Amino acid sequence: MIILESIIDGIRDIRDHFGRTLLQLVGIILGAASIVATFSLSVAGKAQSMEYYKVSGGIQKIWVSDKPTGKVTLDAKALASKGLTYADVVALKRETKEIDLVSPVSNSDMDIRYRNIEKPRSVMGVTPAYSPMNDFHSGSGRFITDGDLNSAARVVVLGSERAQEFFGSDNPIGKTIAMNGAGYLVVGVMEEKYFSFDHKRNVMRWMNRQIYIPITTMVTRKGEPLTSGKISFMHARMRDIKKNEEAVDEIKTILARQHGVVDFEVFSRIANLRRNEQNNKMYDMLFMVCGVISLLVGGIVVMNIQLASFNERVREVGTRKAVGASPAQIFFQFLSESVLVSIFGGFIGLFVGRLFTAAISLLLRSAPIVTMSTCIYALTFAAGTGLLFGMYPALRASRLNPIEALRTE
Repeated sequence: MIILESIIDGIRDIRDHFGRTLLQLVGIILGAASIVATFSLSVAGKAQSMEYYKVSGGIQKIWVSDKPTGKVTLDAKALASKGLTYADVVALKRETKEIDLVSPVSNSDMDIRYRNIEKPRSVMGVTPAYSPMNDFHSGSGRFITDGDLNSAARVVVLGSERAQEFFGSDNPIGKTIAMNGAGYLVVGVMEEKYFSFDHKRNVMRWMNRQIYIPITTMVTRKGEPLTSGKISFMHARMRDIKKNEEAVDEIKTILARQHGVVDFEVFSRIANLRRNEQNNKMYDMLFMVCGVISLLVGGIVVMNIQLASFNERVREVGTRKAVGASPAQIFFQFLSESVLVSIFGGFIGLFVGRLFTAAISLLLRSAPIVTMSTCIYALTFAAGTGLLFGMYPALRASRLNPIEALRTE
C-alpha cells in the first residue's frame, strides 16, 4: 500500500514539474536509444551472415583445398602426391560416415566461341552434387547429370550472365558452342543467383558468370587418367552439424592416408561461424558498455535533479513527516519518481532507437532488426539506472529531521 501511494505521489509530482522531468528524460532516452540502435545493428549483421550461408549452401559445408607442405620430406608417397585428385573424391564418398555429399571442382580457362563471339572464359568441371551443395539450380533446361559424368559427355550449362553474353535474347538450350575448338551442347541455363549485404553489390554474381561442364569431361580432355585427375578444390556436406568435428577429422584422416602428407586444408563453416560468434560477443559487450555509459550519464542527471528537487521541497517533506508520514513513504515517493521517469524515458528511447537504426540503415543500406530481447535490455538498464541513482536523494529525504526542515526558509 505504501508503494502504491508513493507511485501515485511520484506521478503527481512528475506532472506538476514537467519541465524538470524533461531534463531527466533526455539522458535516459539517449542511453536507451543507443542500446537499441547498437544491438539492432549487431543482430542485423548476424542475420545477414546466416542468410548468406543459407543461400550459398548452408552452414554444413566443408571446404577442402590444396596447401603446400612447407617442408622437405623423403617419403616417396608424399613426394608423389599431386594434391587433391578425383581419386580423393571417390575415397571420401566410399569411406566417410559423417559426410553425405562431396562436390569436386576443377577450374580451367578455355576459349569460348559462338558464331562471331569469341572470348576466353573460366570453365568449371563439376558433378551433379554441385547444384544441391550450393543451392544453385537450373532456371531452364537441366544441370549436369550422372549420365553426363559417366560418359564424359560434351555438354555445358551456362550461368545467366554467360548465356546473355553469348546468346543475347536467344534461347541457348539445344545450341552448340565451341570450347577450345570442341563442340559442346548447351543443355541448361542456371537461375540468377543474388545476395547483397548493402543492396549495391551482388556477392553471388561470380556464380552467374560461370560455365559448367562434367568434371570427367574436363579431366579426360586434358589427357589425364580420371583416377589421378587433378581437381582445384572440393566441398563436402556433413550429415549432422552437431558432429562437425567428427566430420572434419574423418576427411583429414582419409586424405592424409591417400596423400601420405598433409598437403591440404579443411575449413568448416560451423567452426568459422563459432569463431565469428566469439568475435561478435566482444562487439556486443562493447556496444553494451557504450549504452550503459550513456545511461550512467543520464543517471547522474536524474540524481542531481532529484537532489535539487529535494532541496526545493525540504519544507514540504518536513510537513509530511510532521503530520505522520513515515520515512519509508518519503523514501518510496522520491525513489518511485526517479524510477518512473527512467522507465518512461526507456520507452521513449525504444522509439528514438528505432529512428537511429533507420537513419544508420539508410547509410549502410542494411535493414536493422529490433528484437524483444533488445527492448527488454534497454528497459531493464533504464529502470536500473533510475533505481540506482534515485537511492541517494530518496535516502536523504527519508532521513530528514522534520523540525530542522520546518525551520528551513
